[in-house]
Amino acid sequence: MSAYGDAHKFIWNKGIIKLIKIPLLLTLAYFSFIFFAAYFLSGFIIDFFQDLLGNFASEGGWLESFLKILVFFLFAAFSFITYRIVVLFLYSFSIDEITDRVEVSVIGKKIECQRTPRELIKRMIVMALITIVGTVTLLLFELFANFIPLIGGLLALIFVVPCEIYLTGIGFVDPYFDRVGLSGAESFRVMRKHFFTIMVFSLVGGLILLIPIVGWLLGPTYSIVAGIIIAIGIHKENQVAE
Repeated sequence: MSAYGDAHKFIWNKGIIKLIKIPLLLTLAYFSFIFFAAYFLSGFIIDFFQDLLGNFASEGGWLESFLKILVFFLFAAFSFITYRIVVLFLYSFSIDEITDRVEVSVIGKKIECQRTPRELIKRMIVMALITIVGTVTLLLFELFANFIPLIGGLLALIFVVPCEIYLTGIGFVDPYFDRVGLSGAESFRVMRKHFFTIMVFSLVGGLILLIPIVGWLLGPTYSIVAGIIIAIGIHKENQVAE
């Protein structure tokens, strides 16, 4: 929580808000896209299968309306899960400038970074793939665990939910580890050691997204800055330990 408090100060007092005008506009455009895509796609899918549904419901009937709403919310739920990942890519060209200001405020200097935007995007894609593959694996685990009588579903819930929350947060912490020269494997190993910290960080970021309009637009910005702050703290801790 303290990382988000510090992130709030940096965003509004350190001029970071001025660096993210274009990412914010892109975020607004993306949000509008997924909303209208969910709306029109739900109608298209139901209309496509209208012949199959005709035996069960008349055109314009309650079942058709229910299915349109269901498909809309399923698409919206998927978009919500991937929203933070997509928006993180939109911030890729501003993230080094944001990190410079956060570093100066936290440790008093900025680290010289030699990576190109292409290398940064490539690293983000790798982390996004890890997140997606991890999410699918967890969902499959939960599916098969539910076949275990009585305790299977409960055990899956206890295991899957924290891991899923953790996976959605690593993409916001890793860019700094990439900046200081850690490979993808080294970064993931370091983040795994701080599983609980990153899980709580990701959970708070997800809760911010539940705030209508303001949370949808600024939530990822807060997560990016808070992720940098957390990564700086973990990196300093590892340097002391070494």
